[in-house]
Amino acid sequence: MSNRAKSQATPETSLKSRLISATAELVSESKPPRLPTMREISGAAGVSLGAAYRHFDSQDDLFLAVVSLLFEDLERHITEARSPAMNLGEVFEAIAIAYVFWGLNNPGGYQLLFETTDDPKLLERGFRPGLHLVQNLSEIISGGKKPSAEDQQNVLRLWASLHGLVSLRNHKLGMQWLNTPESEVRSILRMHIRN
Repeated sequence: MSNRAKSQATPETSLKSRLISATAELVSESKPPRLPTMREISGAAGVSLGAAYRHFDSQDDLFLAVVSLLFEDLERHITEARSPAMNLGEVFEAIAIAYVFWGLNNPGGYQLLFETTDDPKLLERGFRPGLHLVQNLSEIISGGKKPSAEDQQNVLRLWASLHGLVSLRNHKLGMQWLNTPESEVRSILRMHIRN
């Protein structure tokens, strides 16, 4: 801060700046989402708290079940979109469109799966369903051979682009999209997959 600015700074503007800086710092930290408590969940399900704990030992166990359910639903949509008669390009297009539309139609579930930081406790337990999707796509892109590290990186780049499309369409409602989601997916695929 220059001497002139320091001389013009008041306690109120200094406090205001500190509050802005502190808030920016706090919101910039990566945090897991605030999940509903077991009490809130049992109330919404219309059961006692004890009944909820008879089925799940902890909130983390229930959270794992929810994550698994969401990934199963996403994978079902992806599987249903594919057909054995499709060529490689058609398979990728079907998978990508199914992924994008699942994310657009399930914004809360998508946010939980793909827009939150992985909880270190879950990673320690070796639990992160969905990462096998990268492996499956890498196998497709490698043409049945063992996927190379480059194949896996290409799939991650494609996934990052598709994720950006879903995230922006879900959260930046004021954006003026000129094309349909399918059209955008096709453009992304042309950028990432060379025939």
